[in-house]
Amino acid sequence: MDKRILKTDAAIYAAFGVCLKEKDFASISVEDILKKSGISRSTFYAHFKAKDEVLDSLLDTIFEHVFSHSLHEEQSHDFSHESILDYKHLFTHTLYHLKDEEELIRTILNSSCKDRFLNGLRRHIRPLMERVIREGVLPKKPIPEELQISSALESLIALVIFWFDERCAQSPEEMTDYFLTLNQ
Repeated sequence: MDKRILKTDAAIYAAFGVCLKEKDFASISVEDILKKSGISRSTFYAHFKAKDEVLDSLLDTIFEHVFSHSLHEEQSHDFSHESILDYKHLFTHTLYHLKDEEELIRTILNSSCKDRFLNGLRRHIRPLMERVIREGVLPKKPIPEELQISSALESLIALVIFWFDERCAQSPEEMTDYFLTLNQ
């Protein structure tokens, strides 16, 4: 992706986080984000249709990258040599990206848009959970498959909330191991 686009998105995400610390999500306007980011209105609207899309875009960006077939070494981690079929690395890689946005995500989790964020996280993680259950990465349990998928998904959501409440004290690898232990 073009570095200018990444830089603009990063400025908008950062400004959005600052606004969330100051105001309730419903009270934040695009104008508030523009003032904090220094981005022009036309540039903002070239990237997003509304402020709601800023939150959705954060998750979209993380998951498009994590599930990409063209990974590269990054500052905080390197999964460029991992197989897209290695589900453990997909969980760990996701957690690295959440940690990379730690301040913003902690702010979101302490705001009125927490549920919207967690529902977006569920939406992105659900296909992975379906695969790990159906392919036996997590041991099959004698319960309806849909119940096991939902249970695993909610345990990951609980794990993310716990991790951010703990200020991401554990490594993404440790958190992945916790998740796998919870779902044995």
